Amino acid sequence: MNDDKLNECKTVFDIFDKDKDGKIAKKELGDVIRILGTYPSKNDLDKINETLKSDLISYDELLPIFKDIYSKKESEDDLINQFKQLDKENKGKINLTDLKNLMNKSDDVLNFNEIEEILKEDSVDSEGNIDYVKFIKTLLE
Repeated sequence: MNDDKLNECKTVFDIFDKDKDGKIAKKELGDVIRILGTYPSKNDLDKINETLKSDLISYDELLPIFKDIYSKKESEDDLINQFKQLDKENKGKINLTDLKNLMNKSDDVLNFNEIEEILKEDSVDSEGNIDYVKFIKTLLE
């Protein structure tokens, strides 16, 4: 996480720290994260909240959470950019055959059954294409 992102996190945190005591309410965490451009699911927020010890959270307690969220976001963005190279028509979809070929060439080799299992959760359209952003989100869950 670069200095600009750290400063952005601190600025947003400070906005929510209305009484300037160096803490925000746990219930505001989702809003803070969304303002920073990441949209975690309710399940993700619940998992984060389970790790927090009190209803008031300091910036230092949130920093590892911010770093984890941004790390995942950067990985997702990198994968999307790789998939965009296969999306010649810029429609947000790639052919299932191209996906399987790409996944088989990847360093993190997934076998055919693993790809099929992931694809059960994503719909393949009548032309044999999948929405690769949705696929990537499923892959990274």
